[in-house]
Amino acid sequence: MSASSRVRVYMGCSFDGFIAGPDDEIDWLEASYRAAGDLEPDADALTFDRFMSQIGAMLMGRTTYEVVQKYGQWHYGKTPVLIATHRPLEPMADTIQTVAGPIEDLIVKTKDVAGDKDVYLDGADLVRQALNADLVDEITVTLLPILLGTGVRMYDGLASRTRLQFVAHHAHDGGFVQVTARVPK
Repeated sequence: MSASSRVRVYMGCSFDGFIAGPDDEIDWLEASYRAAGDLEPDADALTFDRFMSQIGAMLMGRTTYEVVQKYGQWHYGKTPVLIATHRPLEPMADTIQTVAGPIEDLIVKTKDVAGDKDVYLDGADLVRQALNADLVDEITVTLLPILLGTGVRMYDGLASRTRLQFVAHHAHDGGFVQVTARVPK
């Protein structure tokens, strides 16, 4: 495991703080909201492809995996993906393996697989567990100009306040705004 490997969260979020709709729908993440008068996209915004090029392995929650499976598109290429689950699953790709255990052990295992690259942590429950255990290093949120009103929130259920340090902000293509924050240790 590399000491320089970071645990990172990269997510799209509605302006009112939801990462999925009430039935776990994420189709609204695929839409373009670009309109006249939007901020001009910043070339330094972190695209998903550029983010994934920095990732050595991904730790994904079972519910998130099932949502991805429902939409039928595998966006993670050849990146090893560890799915946190206690139940058997049908893998969408040959890069998938299942893991179980406390979040601390899952992060260590994923860092081992990632080598010198970073870990991508995906899934509201896993992100909350990792934040509660002080295991997240960086969060990039891409805000979409839509209000969902209800759905799945990423941070509900945190055990305590988590101080963040904003390190970047960019206008993103599609009419989005992106903010990156470090979790100071």
